[in-house]
Amino acid sequence: MDFVELVIDGPITVDRDDLEDELNNALLGLGEVTGAGTSEQGSHLDVDILAAADRQAVLNAIFGVLATLDVGESVRVRLGDGQTWVRPSEWELAESR
Repeated sequence: MDFVELVIDGPITVDRDDLEDELNNALLGLGEVTGAGTSEQGSHLDVDILAAADRQAVLNAIFGVLATLDVGESVRVRLGDGQTWVRPSEWELAESR
């Protein structure tokens, strides 16, 4: 996993720039947001992850920010170049097992 993609495909109560800032703060030493934009699917944030970063720490940081900012199910996350998208509630379910 060298990058993570976030897509905002529903309404959120915070500005996308604020989400980007919070992600950068949480990922200090692990990675950073390197791209942002909009498309027909919604807004996108691209996060480059340091090769040596701990995968679990990266994911905990990202989903922690999403929970703190209470974005609900309006954001989906794709890990690396995989095809699986994860919503915050799905991450919470996986973490509770």
